[in-house]
Parts: sequence; C-alpha cells; structure tokens
Amino acid sequence: MSSWLFILSILSGLLSYSFFNIGFALEKKAISKLSSEVQNKIVEMIKHLLRSKTWLLGFFLTLFSVVLYFIALTWAPLSAIAPLSGFGLVILITFAHIDLHESFNIKEIIGMVMVIVGISASSYFTSLNSKQMLWDEWNVLAHSYTGLIILLSSIVLGLILPIVFILKAKHNSFYAFAVLAGIAAGIQTVIIKGITLWFSPTNYGPVLFIVFLYIGGFLLTALASTGGLQLAFREGKVTNIMALYNGFVTIIPILFGGIVLLEWQDYTILNKTLLGISISIALSGIIIISLEHSHQSSDNNL
Repeated sequence: MSSWLFILSILSGLLSYSFFNIGFALEKKAISKLSSEVQNKIVEMIKHLLRSKTWLLGFFLTLFSVVLYFIALTWAPLSAIAPLSGFGLVILITFAHIDLHESFNIKEIIGMVMVIVGISASSYFTSLNSKQMLWDEWNVLAHSYTGLIILLSSIVLGLILPIVFILKAKHNSFYAFAVLAGIAAGIQTVIIKGITLWFSPTNYGPVLFIVFLYIGGFLLTALASTGGLQLAFREGKVTNIMALYNGFVTIIPILFGGIVLLEWQDYTILNKTLLGISISIALSGIIIISLEHSHQSSDNNL
C-alpha cells in the first residue's frame, strides 16, 4: 500500500475525530441552553434544536466526520485509526478551555502530550507492516467464529454495563448512555471497515444478504451511538462523556483488528510490544486529561 494513502488515512482520521468531538460539543452547548421543561419533551426539544444555528453546525460537523471516517478506514487498518480518537479528545478539551477562558494545568498538558506521543508512535508502528486487506480476506476472517464472538460480546456488554450504571449510580445514569454509545460506535467502526472493502479488487463480491446486513448494522449502530450521546448530554459534562465514549470506540476496533483480522500477524515481537505500549500511553493520556478536566469547572457543561 502506498505510504501516501496511509498518510491520507491518518490525516482523515485525525480530522474526523476532531470534527466529531467539536460537533457534539456544539450540540451539547445548544441543548444546555434549553429550559428543563423543553428538554423533557422530546418533540419540543427537536423543534428548538432544528432552529438553533449552534446545534445545526455541530450536526453537520459530526455528519462530515463520518465521511472522513470512511476515507480513513479505506487505506488503513483498524488498529491504526482507532487510537486516533484520543486526538479528538485533546481538541475537545482545548475547545472547552477556549470557550471557558481557562488556562491549562500541568496534568492536562502531560495527558495531552501522552495522547499525541501515543497516537504518533502507534501510527508509525502500524505503517511499517500495513497492507491493504481485500474483501476475500475480510469475508473469511471477520465472519469467523472469533469475529462473531467479539461482536456479540460487545453487544452484550453494551446492554449489561448501562443497566449496571443505572442500578448502581442512578445520579450518574448519563454514563450508561455514554457506554452504550461508545460500544455501538466501536462496532460501527468494524462495520465501516467492512463496507470500504466492498470496492476492493476481489474475486467474490459481497452477496445481497451481507450488503443489507451491513447497511442495517451501520444504521442501527449510528442510531444507538448518536442517540446515546444525545441522552447522555442532557445531564453529563461533554468532556467526561466523550472520554468514556472514546475509550470504548478505541478498544473494540483494536481488539477486532489485532485478534480477528490478524493485522499484527506479520509484526515482529518488538514491533508488537512497542505498538502495545504506544496505544497504552494514548489511552492513559485520555484517562488523565478527562479526570483532570472533570475536577475543574464543575458548574459548566463542557
């Protein structure tokens, strides 16, 4: 695969996650301006939001981010694109500070540096052995028992964890919707990767059943992800919600790519180790900046 196409995928992924996070922050900002009475009436809330320039701008940014995400996954493996979600969170935290006219503290800066270093290193290590997968290969690997087990386990987890959050921490029930949204988006990432391979050179194209199954899965996960975030935004802070969301949307594609699609099969032991460390650094950075930001500005919505 051309290095330029890989770079294009990485840049598209960075822009996609940035637009996605900023878009949802703008949507949250618009929702927070509505009265509690309007927020409790779904139809009325939708009417108000459709007249809000802030919400519409956020909506179109998130919509455009999906287009960029398709481009990103066309020429890069799942394990290369998934860690980039941390960059979107860095952009979101920066946006929140600018909006609130706050300065960064040292822990946030350390977290941001960890995220940037982690995703830069992971992108480099995945580029060393990256190759373009064809539909024939995907059809065998992704539809294997291992692939189905991971996806079904993710779905079950997406149903159980929200219930646990609601039962154990009713005052923080918005986290349940963030978990649901993150898992749905993680599964959606896998589906999008499969869809991008429909147009690859192949001897056996996807059958009609697979086409409908993937399109249906894409729409359902999009609905669950978007709807879950919107419900979470009614109560929780967007930075906390998106940190939890980004965690799941990162882990699921990495596990699927590494275990099911064998994306790391040709890597040396050293390369695998360094890649694992770089991804861990990025995830640790996500945790640090989200926890640190959650301690600040408790009276704001970002």
